[in-house]
Amino acid sequence: MKTRSWILLLAAVFLVLAGIVARQYFGAKPTGAAEVYADGRLVRTLDLSEDGEYRIETDYGWNLLTVSGGKLAVTAASCPDGDCVRCGERNTDPPIVCLPNRLSIQFSDAGELDGVVR
Repeated sequence: MKTRSWILLLAAVFLVLAGIVARQYFGAKPTGAAEVYADGRLVRTLDLSEDGEYRIETDYGWNLLTVSGGKLAVTAASCPDGDCVRCGERNTDPPIVCLPNRLSIQFSDAGELDGVVR
């Protein structure tokens, strides 16, 4: 391929990747609820409009969740690596996950329907 073709190909790839990143960070709508799963089971649903602290215990450890200003953060955890604590405050996807404690937090709109069964 000629140099011009390579430049056009790389520019197209860059534009596609920039669009994906922009959609992820600027197009995501804030949600109204967070669903907390421990070992795959729903253990609590948190309303992000109500500030508070929640300690979630699992068979593998604990996590302290803090809701403030419509966002949720894991502020402390018993896990050794602390990746979940370094996620920061969120109110949109991607989910927050603590693998050692088998805890995951997924964000959903409080009024959104998951599906309709007839």
